[in-house]
Amino acid sequence: MNKSASESIEKSVKSSLNHLKSTSPYLILGVSGGPDSMALLYTLFKLNVNVFVIHINYSIRGESSNLDQELVEGMSAEWGFECCSVKLDSKKAKGNFQNWAREERYRIFRELKEELQADTILTAHHQDDQIETILQRLFRGSGPQTWKGLSLWDGELLRPLLTITKKEVLKYCEEEAIPFRIDESNLESKYARNFLRNEFSESMDEFFPGWKENILGLREKGRLTEAAVNHIYKEVLKNSELNLQRFSELSEELKTSILKTYIEDQVSGMKLSKGLILELLKVESLQAGTSVAINDQYSLMRGRGMISIHNSEESGILEVSLSKEKVEEGFSVNNLAFNILETREQGLVLSLDSDKLNWPLTLRGWKNGDRFQPFGMDGSQKISDHLTNKKIPSVKKEKALILSGADSTIYAIIFPQEGRTKEIGSISETAKCTDTTMNFFTIKLK
Repeated sequence: MNKSASESIEKSVKSSLNHLKSTSPYLILGVSGGPDSMALLYTLFKLNVNVFVIHINYSIRGESSNLDQELVEGMSAEWGFECCSVKLDSKKAKGNFQNWAREERYRIFRELKEELQADTILTAHHQDDQIETILQRLFRGSGPQTWKGLSLWDGELLRPLLTITKKEVLKYCEEEAIPFRIDESNLESKYARNFLRNEFSESMDEFFPGWKENILGLREKGRLTEAAVNHIYKEVLKNSELNLQRFSELSEELKTSILKTYIEDQVSGMKLSKGLILELLKVESLQAGTSVAINDQYSLMRGRGMISIHNSEESGILEVSLSKEKVEEGFSVNNLAFNILETREQGLVLSLDSDKLNWPLTLRGWKNGDRFQPFGMDGSQKISDHLTNKKIPSVKKEKALILSGADSTIYAIIFPQEGRTKEIGSISETAKCTDTTMNFFTIKLK
């Protein structure tokens, strides 16, 4: 390898490291023992960059896996790097082994990052990996905004070799006498990425010279599409909900992209298939107050003029019985304090006439169809409509609680408290306090 080619790898790595503003003495580098990660480790050694090396032994190739581990640990010690290895039991893998291995690998990386209080995880992805990633997304029908491929730097992961080809990496290892191991399972084409690498790419090189540059050119189209989708998404998003009227004006293609962006933005770690997104688009035609399931925990709810995400694990639903004796002693639940006082308390508090209440009371989550008579009104109103009138976002409505009597009369609604500073909730006309009230049932925040 001529000097300029060698310098190109070291220059690329050095340039990539300029993205870092490290406040930690540690950078973490995952090293498998293959040519890519060993080349990166050696380059960091030459550049005198301190990293903590982590090796994952999946125990899938018997003695070969152990030899990989020995190489990584031995060369890390020789080049002056701290190193640790984690051995996993591949028999615990469920479904696709490659997916399981990747999830386990990054879980371990992130746990180590937190333990060491490191800023960044380095990986040895190169340009051929970039091309394979874009191809897989194309073949799976992913939208244009995914064509941007892997990022050099995404705030947590840094990929210093992303502009370097596999051929350059191998030549660098040869000329610099960098030891590495070959994972023989990568020579099998039973996994999609291996097929692209071992068979598809070779045939494409023969029939379509320069095709790799054309695939890489799709990244710019992907970035432009992503920017356009994000711009529209910000226009449609309001208070963590999608404006239904604005959403309905979009083309079907844009609706798909906006809905996917919305869910993945609001729910950390959520990834959605194209088929599921098409199913979720039905939310637009649902009746207000109904929903369509995203998974066991999350659902997409159609509100009045809005689309929102509902988290069943954070709905705030509970049911607590309140006896008069219990409240007179002072009772607290769900960050709420209940009491009966002889004088009316001022401030951020709900006050009811205790003698007008049909004891025992029940504190519970509201249900569709629940109604009450708001203070100052002659007729009744649905709880859902009252929450809308009070400008409670649909995504938070499910956390509202109601206080009802033994005869099921609803005496009060207690609003979700996130971000609210002016009122705890609303009381019923039937339980309001007057000049003749002697005992004040109070609800306030703890």
